[in-house]
Amino acid sequence: MLLCADAGDASAGLASGALACPSCGAGRLRSWGYGRERTVRVYGGTRALRPRRARCRSCLATHVLFPSWAVPRRADSAGVIARAAAESVLRGTGTARLGEQLGVPASTVRGWLRRLRARAGQLLQEATSEFGRLVAVIVTGEGRDPCPPGPTGSVLGDALALVAACAHAAIAWHGRRAGDLEALLGLFGLAAALAPAPGG
Repeated sequence: MLLCADAGDASAGLASGALACPSCGAGRLRSWGYGRERTVRVYGGTRALRPRRARCRSCLATHVLFPSWAVPRRADSAGVIARAAAESVLRGTGTARLGEQLGVPASTVRGWLRRLRARAGQLLQEATSEFGRLVAVIVTGEGRDPCPPGPTGSVLGDALALVAACAHAAIAWHGRRAGDLEALLGLFGLAAALAPAPGG
C-alpha cells in the first residue's frame, strides 16, 4: 500500500518513474492496472474509488496506490474518521452518539479510536516533525514562526491537533486548496495510522 495525495499524483508518479518500491527500495513502480472499485463514505455522502495498482520493475512486487483521503480496508474516509475522533477525544462525545450521527455501529467508532490510541505516540511524533518542516521558513504577519497547537490533555488529542495544523499550514503557505483538507489529513499521518497492521 502506498498513499498518494490524489489520483493525479499517483498517475504522474507512475508515468515519470518517480515512485520508489516500498518493498525493495531500489526499483521503480510502473502502472499495473487498477484495484477493485469500492464506495467510501466521505463527509456528506459517498465517493467511488478505483485505486491504481503498480508493479516494481526490479522485485516484481505489486502495490495498491490509495489517495490519502481513503484508508485501506476501511469503508470510511480519513476525514470522516478524523471528525469522529476529534469529537470523541476533544469534546467527549460518546461512540454510540457518533455512530448514530455517521450511520455506523458504535463498535466501528470504538475500533477507529482503539487503533488511533495505539498509534497516537507515533502519529504525534511524525506530525510534530512534519509541522516543523512545513513552517520552518514561514514568517507570519507578526514576524514570528507559526506555533504548534497547545496541549489538549491526551496524546491522541495532541496528535490530531498537530495533523490538523499540518493540513492548515499546507493550505496557508504551501499552495494547497481548502478543498484538499481531507486528503491532507490522511497524507499527514491519519491514513497510515488507521491502516491495518502489516499481515493483519
